[in-house]
Amino acid sequence: MGLIQKKDEEREVIEGIEVIESGDTPDDLPTTDYDLVGGKSAEDIAADGEDDEPADDDAHASDDEDAIGHGGHDDGSGRRGPGVALIAIAVVAVIVAGIAGYFVGSGGFAGSGGTGSATLTEDQLDTVVAHYTYDGASHDITAREVMESQYSLDAYKQEDGTYPTPSADGILNYVRTQIVLGEAEARGIEVTDDEMAEYAEASIGTSDYAAMAEQYQLTEDQARAVVRQNATIQKLYEQVMPENELVEPEVPTEPEDGDTSARSKDYADYIIALAGDDWDAEKGDWASEDSVYAQALADTDFSADSASYEEALLAYYAAYQAYTDDSSEYSSAWTDFQNTLFANATIDLYGLYA
Repeated sequence: MGLIQKKDEEREVIEGIEVIESGDTPDDLPTTDYDLVGGKSAEDIAADGEDDEPADDDAHASDDEDAIGHGGHDDGSGRRGPGVALIAIAVVAVIVAGIAGYFVGSGGFAGSGGTGSATLTEDQLDTVVAHYTYDGASHDITAREVMESQYSLDAYKQEDGTYPTPSADGILNYVRTQIVLGEAEARGIEVTDDEMAEYAEASIGTSDYAAMAEQYQLTEDQARAVVRQNATIQKLYEQVMPENELVEPEVPTEPEDGDTSARSKDYADYIIALAGDDWDAEKGDWASEDSVYAQALADTDFSADSASYEEALLAYYAAYQAYTDDSSEYSSAWTDFQNTLFANATIDLYGLYA
């Protein structure tokens, strides 16, 4: 379970970078309005379908829930459809690779045979449902740990008093989170209460843990844990990622009279500024005919002294596509980093349920 920022156009965002698929162009003109909604962890967020209530550990709050608040924190992302900006409890970005060499089955360790049932009674919540090894250390995982990493136990409790057994995806999400947090701990990364409050205000729009708990079916302690974990992972992200220097291009200003074909030097100046080094000021022409701007404007009347709004838009779309391509490449560095960690782990899943 996580808390996510949902952008109107549902683009993936990492440190202010919108990540969209190659070949995409912005839908009309991009906006920057955000609403906070309930969401799943990084892997779950890519799954199809959403339940109104948590039927198992992959359940999540409905997208129609009212937001706790609005945040302007754009770090991290998980992908669902075109993508969303993730502030999830699991990780800050989509994890595309699983944990290396995991064994799916029942049993395998003395005294640890899984649940043998799709539901659990309260006295079975501490049943070991998985075991993983990472960096020479072994860890047992109980149903309670997986469930409480997502929601409060009360949110899972069914009418007959039983609880759904954690699924394989939920267990993998939990393990991946623990591995990333373990890496942060190994690097000596810690967060103070002030840093947690600052992160919560920037990312979620509030540092009121009681409000978070009520909105997202958590206890206050769980809400604090969500913020602490995400603030910790954010610090790790900032430590391992190169500085992001990508800047989203600005949209050209529409003509007040609505005449998009009217020409002016202002639009020419806009295009030249957008093109940067692709424009040779001494030549008064493109530095290379192979540049994206030269190709985008090849069949137009653009010159250093005259351009239309329509031509400015062509240049903008070319700039936006280049920006998103670079953003995708940048975001993959974080995914690659995580996958190097996961490749060193093995996991045994007991009594597997979908």
